[in-house]
Amino acid sequence: MSSSVDSALDWDEFEERPVPDGPAGPEDPDPVTPGREMAAVLQRYWADLQDESNRVQKETAAARKVLTELAVHVARLDGLLREAAGPLAAAGEKSLGRRLEVARKQVLEPLHSMDITTQDPTGKPYESVADVVDIAGWRYGPEFTAEVVAETVEPIVLDRGTVVRLGQVIMGAPSSAVTKDNG
Repeated sequence: MSSSVDSALDWDEFEERPVPDGPAGPEDPDPVTPGREMAAVLQRYWADLQDESNRVQKETAAARKVLTELAVHVARLDGLLREAAGPLAAAGEKSLGRRLEVARKQVLEPLHSMDITTQDPTGKPYESVADVVDIAGWRYGPEFTAEVVAETVEPIVLDRGTVVRLGQVIMGAPSSAVTKDNG
């Protein structure tokens, strides 16, 4: 039995390791203990784990940014589908309208499961949306009694309840606001 153990271990294959310097220099080497070797291995693994964690965080942030952009396009598509529902029904294409509605819900579902939502501020007063929209333009007319969002160009996008992308809106104001500004 000892011959099989001796043949399995060929001590000539091992190389000598340099002995690390100790606190007093090379004359007084610091013995490498199993605990120190294990600490070095754990430090290396910890550094690898941190690197992987940083990589995952960057990829997650990039993916959520893409989902935010996708949410804007889905909201635009949603608006177009809602606009088309009436004309489709009038043209006798009610089944197409229902299929488009199902597809709309299927596209929104994964976004909502990631807690990415959109808000359409159309009709809301300026004061309530001033911090979450960029104004792309103004419309003046008698149909507006106060400064309100007349049209949403792009919705407000929220990620886990926090605004991550401002909405783009056209504001509406009473016709009298034009004469006050010009006067």
